[in-house]
Amino acid sequence: MARLRLRDESYRQHRIGLTEDNCDADGMSFEQACAQAEAWYRSTPFAPHASDARPLGSVEHLLACPIGDTYTIGHALAELVEWKRLVAARSHFLTVVVLTNFHIVPRLFELPAGQMNSEHLRWFVKDVLETPPKRGNRSIEPRRSVESMTDEELRKRKKTINTLIGLLRMALTMAWENGRIDSDRPWRCLRRLPNVDRPRVLHLSRAECFRLLEACSSDLRRLVLGALYTGCRATELMRMQASHVGRDGPGVYVTPVKSYRPRVVLLPDEGFAFFSSLAKGKKPSEPLFVRDDGRYWFTNYRHAFKRSVVDAGLPDGFCFHGLRHTYASQLVQSGAPLIVVAEQLGHRNIDTVSRTYSHLAPDARLAEVRKRFASLIVGRGSSTAMDDYSG
Repeated sequence: MARLRLRDESYRQHRIGLTEDNCDADGMSFEQACAQAEAWYRSTPFAPHASDARPLGSVEHLLACPIGDTYTIGHALAELVEWKRLVAARSHFLTVVVLTNFHIVPRLFELPAGQMNSEHLRWFVKDVLETPPKRGNRSIEPRRSVESMTDEELRKRKKTINTLIGLLRMALTMAWENGRIDSDRPWRCLRRLPNVDRPRVLHLSRAECFRLLEACSSDLRRLVLGALYTGCRATELMRMQASHVGRDGPGVYVTPVKSYRPRVVLLPDEGFAFFSSLAKGKKPSEPLFVRDDGRYWFTNYRHAFKRSVVDAGLPDGFCFHGLRHTYASQLVQSGAPLIVVAEQLGHRNIDTVSRTYSHLAPDARLAEVRKRFASLIVGRGSSTAMDDYSG
């Protein structure tokens, strides 16, 4: 299919023909299909109304170039981006570039770095708060006042701002350490907003997991089981190969996605049997998770998963990443130490796990409090002490 996007954000599409995989006769290769699509585009009457072409791939540079002898925040951001290009995982690097281009470049790029102060920060925070989030290539929605937002909308905007403040702080700290600016005030005045994190609440019970699995097709069911056994992200599962199963004991090796740190997720017996069955008969470099037609999973899993969520009667906002939270939540609720959960998920320390999931372990907390608390009523039993309080 060839599809054309028009300026009014509608689409026109045209059927080109069959692919090589679905045709016993003369099916087209991808390159031939691209040529046919270009020919259709040149001949269609809708071509003059087409939207502007967008470059393929992700933007990997700032959309503005710092110039002049005055060292600006733009200069500091350019140096930060180049540093992140060298040391950060690619997904994190691209996120940094997108956030910087959309939020910081239009607002603070030309400000001399040494002049950054709390007043600039206050203006920046308010301006970002009232700007709706960027969603792909969609048009930006109208600005909204802080007073018109719900608590959850405001929390999400504040969380984005904290990420931006972290980038600004890192850029200005590097500038100060490198002698680009004379004072540490520009980065010390950048304080994050408080109380923007909340415990993770959207996760499945075991009964809901069973309902979801029953609603999935066979190939999607394998992907969902892989997430429930390991807590892995969808991209991590799609990168798993047959050689990754059992290479370091009864577990599965996970290649890094959001960081440079690989990890091994240890598996229960049934989980290890499941992964071993996927790897059986495959070459070492073959992927573990493929569709029933033999093709690889890409982002197409999202629509299939969404249908299964609806069919299973689960909350509408539940996405595939929620399986990772389900895995962690159920481990915490079962009394697993937070350090074990953190290592299984690939976190560097327990801070994220503690902040996100510790509220799910009240029984473990209560047992520890009862175990560690020394009696305040010396030489008397607990029943007598309770009688004293009640009397």
